[in-house]
Amino acid sequence: MNDLRKEANNLEFLRGWRPYFIIFALGFLLYSQTLFFNFTYLDDNALILDNYPIISNLQNVGALFKNDVFFSPDKFYYRPILNLSFMSDAAIAGSLPVIFHLTNILLHILAAGLVFSLFSRWQPSRPLAFSFSLLFLVHPVLSQAVAWIPGRNDSLLAVFILASFLSFLTFTDQPRLRSYIAYLFFLFLALLTKETAIFFPLMIFFYFLVLEPRKVLVSDRWLIVAGSVLVGFFWFLMRHFALGGETTQANAALEQIIHNSPAFLVYLGKLLFPFNLSVFPILADSRLIYGLFALPLFILAWVFSRTKRNKYIIFSLFWFFLFLAPSFIRINGLPDFLEHRLYLSFIGFLLFLAEIDWIKDLDFKRKNVKIITAALLIFLALLAWRHSADFRNRLVFWQAAASSSPHSPLVEKNLGTMYYLDGNFSEAEIYYQNALALNAQEAMVHNNLGVIYLAQGDYRQAEQEFRNELSLNPRYDKALFNLGDLFYREKKYSEAAQFWLETLRVNPLYQEAYDRLTLLKKL
Repeated sequence: MNDLRKEANNLEFLRGWRPYFIIFALGFLLYSQTLFFNFTYLDDNALILDNYPIISNLQNVGALFKNDVFFSPDKFYYRPILNLSFMSDAAIAGSLPVIFHLTNILLHILAAGLVFSLFSRWQPSRPLAFSFSLLFLVHPVLSQAVAWIPGRNDSLLAVFILASFLSFLTFTDQPRLRSYIAYLFFLFLALLTKETAIFFPLMIFFYFLVLEPRKVLVSDRWLIVAGSVLVGFFWFLMRHFALGGETTQANAALEQIIHNSPAFLVYLGKLLFPFNLSVFPILADSRLIYGLFALPLFILAWVFSRTKRNKYIIFSLFWFFLFLAPSFIRINGLPDFLEHRLYLSFIGFLLFLAEIDWIKDLDFKRKNVKIITAALLIFLALLAWRHSADFRNRLVFWQAAASSSPHSPLVEKNLGTMYYLDGNFSEAEIYYQNALALNAQEAMVHNNLGVIYLAQGDYRQAEQEFRNELSLNPRYDKALFNLGDLFYREKKYSEAAQFWLETLRVNPLYQEAYDRLTLLKKL
């Protein structure tokens, strides 16, 4: 009787709202330091600061759905929900980063809560489901999605995918219109958040084929298929009208995935041995050794699991690889493998762990199991706390990037830019030259050197650098604009006007070029 009472007391904290409150409290405590972080100047400056005149005005909501995420002439990424979240934050606190970071924390907590809901349905052990949600909450490889503001794109995507999947599972248990509509609604939001969501219906079809081939009526399956296709087609039309019809060639995408396939080992190693973390990892500076150790361990865990459900293991691996592979398609050519791209795939990793005997059979009534689980979670939380600190401001961020990825010309260039913004021109020039030493054709470096020489009054050297940039990148609007500024300072007004007009031809949204031409007319 006493044993039964103890067991009931042990499980009491996992009933009702309690586990969600614990997830909220621990998640907020872990990432509370990020509330005091600034921008990193990796995309957040472009998405928020550069686009602030747009996102700060709620009347521009429609514009979010008619442009790419950066409002740039090079249109590819259609992610209006991400910009809508930025607009909501800007409406509360302007361009102050604190609210943007708060939203990131809350989204991560919400995603962890949905992970708990999913695993509570997936297998019978509620303590194990709770442990998986805490593992998701504190694992340091997911820190970037929280500490780096643009990383919310993946936590937002995970929230919508999980909500859609849970609605789908509810529909398969008891087909009702509200569950069906919820599945389609969250699928649509996921598509408007990140293009990776286009693969989610494949997960659903795979579920029909492999996991529950007889559970769902044929008519209900066709309802899911038809609805998914309809939502996907509507999203495709919205994206097409906003961005145009250019897409990545399938063969080129496959070549890039194959070329970047060693990154699978990098990601796999970070899941099991999260010691090689980097704010801006590249393959050249990543250690494959962790992945080479992790892979056979996962294989052995599967082989020696006697009560394994192979169909569920296949489904978990399909989830993991399907959502991770698109990150290997490098649309902009940047050789980075940012850790936040593991966010949604991490759920597939947890689904795999849930099928391993010695994990799913853990007895949480035993004291040693509780101690070991708590120790592991605390250890991972400490790593996450430490890794998050690398995102606290732009200089610290790019210094950390340069430390872990010394062979990246992009990192050297951006670290130089941070020194430039701080007024340290000598350090900036050193890192710009480092970038050119790694890649003589690195974009924007010559322009940035030209800006330094222009500020120092060395017009001859500045002009040479701007022209060097334009020889590599003829449509670079900032180099065109800066060359116009240089001629204006030299009182060569016709040449200045020529380059400012060319700036507007390349980028009609370049407001400073309009302002300069207006100023020129008043002379």
